[in-house]
Parts: sequence; C-alpha cells; structure tokens
Amino acid sequence: MPFFSFVLKKKINTEILSNFEEDKQKIFFNLRTNTKYFCKNTKLWKILNKKKYSNFITKIAFEKRIKNYQVSGKILFCLPPSLGLGDIVEYALAIEAIKKANIFLEIGVAFVGRYEVIFKKYFTVNNIYPETVSEEIYNSFNTIFHISLEIPAFKNQKFVRSDIEKSLINYFKVTKLRIPQTKHKNIIKKLTIFPISNSSLRIMPTNLLKAIVDFFSKNYLVEIVLDNNSVLSNYFEKKLINSKAIMIYPKNLDELLSVIESIDFGIFMDSGPIHVAKILNTDGILIENSVSSKILLNDFNSIKPFKNTYQSNFCEAPCGLTNIFNYNNNYGCFDSLQINKLDFSKIYNLNALQRGSIKEYDEKFIDNPVSCLKNIDTMMLINFLENILK
Repeated sequence: MPFFSFVLKKKINTEILSNFEEDKQKIFFNLRTNTKYFCKNTKLWKILNKKKYSNFITKIAFEKRIKNYQVSGKILFCLPPSLGLGDIVEYALAIEAIKKANIFLEIGVAFVGRYEVIFKKYFTVNNIYPETVSEEIYNSFNTIFHISLEIPAFKNQKFVRSDIEKSLINYFKVTKLRIPQTKHKNIIKKLTIFPISNSSLRIMPTNLLKAIVDFFSKNYLVEIVLDNNSVLSNYFEKKLINSKAIMIYPKNLDELLSVIESIDFGIFMDSGPIHVAKILNTDGILIENSVSSKILLNDFNSIKPFKNTYQSNFCEAPCGLTNIFNYNNNYGCFDSLQINKLDFSKIYNLNALQRGSIKEYDEKFIDNPVSCLKNIDTMMLINFLENILK
C-alpha cells in the first residue's frame, strides 16, 4: 500500500469513481483542485496513475515516511492500510487513552477509511480523516506518527497478532482506558452468533454452529449474522442446510453496528464484531482458537472466553496467527504445514508468505478447518454456554 501525494488539475468525475463504494465516492468527488493531498488508498493510486486519467492530475508521487525522534505538540496518527473493524477499535481505544492522558495539545487520526463512524460513535477524538489529508492540515501537526513505522510490533501484524492497544499505550507510557459501561441486564431471550471472519483460519466450523443452533433453538431465538459481500460468508452459508436460526445480513457498517448494539447474548469468533461488543459491555462468549482471548478481550469482562487447549508438535493454541500463509508453495498454518513458530519468525521475506491467492484456498479450510478449530469439543462448549446462560 503506497503512501502518496497528489494534486488535481480538475475535479474527479463519476467514471473514475465508478469502482469505489458510495462513501468513498463522496469523499473523492469533493476534493479540491490545486490542493496537495496525502493518501494511502491503493485503488485511487492505481487509477490516478492510468494514462487515460493523466489530464486530471498535476502531480502524483510516493511520499517517504519519516521516523520521529521526538513526539510533542499536535500529533497526527497515520494508521496502517487495509485495517479491519477489530483493528480499528483497538487503535481507537489506545488513541482515546492517549487523548485522556493530555500529553498532546491536539490529536488527529488519518486514513481510517470507512470506519470514521467508530471514532465518532464510541470515542471522543474529533479530528478524523477517512481517506485523504490536505497538505494544509497535514502541516498543522507538529508530529506525523506513522504507526507501523514507529512501532516494530506491528511489522508482522498481517500474520501474527500483536496486542495493538497494549503496544501503542506502552509506547506513549499511558494507562489503558476502561470506560465503565452501564447496561440493564435483561432476561436473555435471543442468542446472536457471529461465525464469520475475514480469514478461514478463524471461521466457526459448520458442525459446531449446527450443534449450537440445534441445542439452543429450543429455548432461545437464535440469529446468525452473515455478510452478503463476503465470498467466505457466502460459501459458508451453503453449508447451513435447514438451519433453525434466523439469518441476518447487515447491508453496511451502520447496520452491523445496530445488530451488535441489539444483542442479548453474543457468541463470537475472532472477528470485528467482538471488539465492538466488548466496549459496549455486551454479554457473550468468545470461542478461542488461533488468537489469545487475553489479547482479544484484555480486561473487558462481560464476554467470557471458551479456551482452546489444542497442542501438536508444531504449535500450541492460541498460536497468534491471523491467517493461513504460503510456505514452500503450500497454504496452511503452523500445524498443517508442519513448521514451528520459531522457524516461521526467521523467515526474512514476509511478502513471500502472501504469494499467490490465499482466497483460492479459503474454501478448503472452511470444509476442513485447521486442527485447533476441528478439535473443539462440542459438548464441552454447549455445557460451558449452558452454565453462563443460567
């Protein structure tokens, strides 16, 4: 993902914006001419570099990120590219704690993409820049803080999950923020299940989902939240034949947030919704697999972890992986590829782990889950759920 700047000679038209989501179209359509902007949107970079659109551009160039030797005054946090909902919540939690510590005169957050609503709805940082930052605004900050450049722990985040909130607040030596939430505890009538993730490594096995639905639909209304825009979700849904649950398909982020806010009791895998649910003090459980509940929940106590204790000669759950990877032209995890974590950490060229299309292999791992998912004891999980729901 490039960090680049550009200057428009004339306004971007509807043809250029046709492949962008509606919210991004509005942002890019309103950009001013003869104004320098900074951006990290790869799709816009590729489009503006096309020869047929050269008449729209005065200048476009890569920008060098510069490491800070001192942070002070007004700070602009430049987020890494291609973040998911869960990562955004973790960054927002840390930045909110930094704001409350009053160590900077002003705080801004750049390149949040479509997640501007997360900051505005649940946090108090006001200077949010979704896709672009004008040179005037950029230069108004004393400190430009590119998070993935400044904090080494985020280097391998694509494959091995670090504790985003902890790493950021430790860097700035501030205390994590846990805002007390007040929520009336109603009688639980509805179970809402979030079985989908952006990675097949963290999707709930269909046999486990069916067992939960079959057992609890006798006494509860059961909802399954899916995503029509996700290839993984659509493939997963085909496996849910004759499900007794109600299928819910949020059309956008706002609808997904409304679903999360209406939960009586949630059943979560490691995906974006659990991060929103925990800051809302939602009751539920997390079914742990590759990423530790200590990282995902981290002193948010309304959601209880169902621990994963899988072990093999190559891994011990939770191993920290967030996605399958390519190793010696095969896709999988530590266990399925028979590589231990120490050897993995010595791989010099991490880009090689993304070689080829991981998505082509995702269906295989939905049909045949990795061992830490496959070995979850269904009856132990149901008994765990029963005891919490009493």
